Amino acid sequence: MVTPGALRVLFLLLLLLWASGMENSRILEQPRNVCLGLINEGNYESFHLENTAGCFTKCRQSGNEPCDLKNLQRYWLKYEFHLVENQMGIVNTSFLKAVVQSVSTNISEDLLFSLTPSQVPRPVTEEEHEPPDRVRLPRSLFESLQDSRSVVRLAITLLDIGPGNLFKGPKLSLEDSSSVLNNRLVGLSLGNISVSRLAEPLEITFSHQRPPSNMTFSCVFWDVTKGSTGDWSSTGCSTELSAKRTVCRCDHLTFFALLLRPILDRATVQALIRISQAGCGASMIFLAFTVLLYAALSPQQPHSLRLRASRECERCHPCPQPSPRLGHSPHPQQAEHDLPAGRAAGPCEPGLERQKESSPTLEGGPWRLKFYRQRFKSEDAPKVHVALSISLFLLNLAFFINVGHGREPSDATCWARGAIFHYFLLCTFTWMGLEAFHLYLLVIKVFNTYFGHYFLKLSLVGWGLPALIVIGTGSANSYGHYAIRDKKNMATLELCWFREKTAVSALYVTVHGYFLITCLFSAVVLGLVAWKIFTLSTATAGKEQGPNWKGVLTVLGLSSLVGVTWWLAILTPLGRSTVYVFALFNSLQGVFIFCWFAVLYFPSRTAVASSSGTARIDQVHTASQE
Repeated sequence: MVTPGALRVLFLLLLLLWASGMENSRILEQPRNVCLGLINEGNYESFHLENTAGCFTKCRQSGNEPCDLKNLQRYWLKYEFHLVENQMGIVNTSFLKAVVQSVSTNISEDLLFSLTPSQVPRPVTEEEHEPPDRVRLPRSLFESLQDSRSVVRLAITLLDIGPGNLFKGPKLSLEDSSSVLNNRLVGLSLGNISVSRLAEPLEITFSHQRPPSNMTFSCVFWDVTKGSTGDWSSTGCSTELSAKRTVCRCDHLTFFALLLRPILDRATVQALIRISQAGCGASMIFLAFTVLLYAALSPQQPHSLRLRASRECERCHPCPQPSPRLGHSPHPQQAEHDLPAGRAAGPCEPGLERQKESSPTLEGGPWRLKFYRQRFKSEDAPKVHVALSISLFLLNLAFFINVGHGREPSDATCWARGAIFHYFLLCTFTWMGLEAFHLYLLVIKVFNTYFGHYFLKLSLVGWGLPALIVIGTGSANSYGHYAIRDKKNMATLELCWFREKTAVSALYVTVHGYFLITCLFSAVVLGLVAWKIFTLSTATAGKEQGPNWKGVLTVLGLSSLVGVTWWLAILTPLGRSTVYVFALFNSLQGVFIFCWFAVLYFPSRTAVASSSGTARIDQVHTASQE
């Protein structure tokens, strides 16, 4: 018979065995829970390093491994301090290359270290063949520490973070298609010495292959203060891009990396589409107002008003036979009301100005409005403006149809959509170039510029030349389905445009090349006009002091006509922010044109506006000639 004492002893033995089993179970489970970042915390022996490094591949977005990214990332950040405080020499493993050495704060030149991925960082000299990957630490960094110490310990680390989520941050999601170049981090540390806001930045050079056309590089550092687990930041860093290497300049020490980011990821494309649709919708409304206002103005002018203007001109001084220009009839009576549009004869222009001041008939009441309406209808400049407005309106309409979220069109329908979109895009480019050409004749050449059927010839170029290009491009079967893709070859935007890969040459010749030609011509003309405004205006302004704000506004107005907002496309490779700026301002071009149109062709009580935007400029030119 078992006594109660024996039962108590047996029960204690069972408790001991159960406790021992739990302890063994906990030990066996440690390797599985190491990615929580607590088991190896503060332990940096080789076994613990390799054990923790396994989380670089285990911690994935789709994985089942429990991971605490914040603890794991803090583990590796503290490892740099451990190296500086407790170790000298090198560390060479498959995932970590590091060197720790003492550096005098009284050095005479910058320090250079190679950062070859397969090798431990090592010092190099200026005379040595320049390694493709390297770091330059400025001498001024160490000189700034001379007051507190004569020697510092420097740790340089190359850490392979693998394909997992560690040191990826919230922004580097799969949807964003961004990645850390080669999954490699460069760590620079002086231990407990905080280094920031360097007067002379350090330089880290990363070598790489030429990135895809839709990707770009960005220099970043790991900022532990961002978000709950930390994130990449570019504050204090600049990026110098070239074909096969990128130089990062930063004003502090920490972990650095080079991010490969798509210029247009899915989220960015959707945001740009929304911005463009809102801006294009507003532009279409204002462009429609522009065309309707032009159509609504009366084409009739009282004959007595034209005779009054002629008599006032003759009363001031005799008017010589005017020089016919820009398609106007060389009839003496028509020249008078052409004066504000382009100064048909120099001596008559000051006479007309004096006539305006002395004649109440032209300055007040319905006579003045009728005068402007007739002048408005008789000139070619507003016709060119309206033609540009029509082409831009139709381009915006084609854009809305092209990016609409309907079902995928057939090949024939997509071919037609691509051709129509291409045609109105070229029409817009052409009319912007013709605006610059018209401006050139009015302001730069001035004399001997008569063309019979002037606007008809402009129309043949503005609408006919793009048609010929589209017919030639379409005959080569260049239009079809087109997709903007991210790094993972996933489509972020699908539309009907040029066929992918098979029509690249046609795209570059008929779009990029055509745009470049019109852009260069318009830039030259606008530059010459701006020069006239700001250098010759003193001839009629009596050498006024202070900024010429009217001239600035005039140049801005003319800029909307010659397509300066499109020129911003040249800056889009600089980064995502310039893409947003281009989308915003370019989609609002129709609003800018309407504002310029309204200011020019609707007289105010305080000032008389020029109908072509160049009358004031011509007055300056007249005075300079006199």
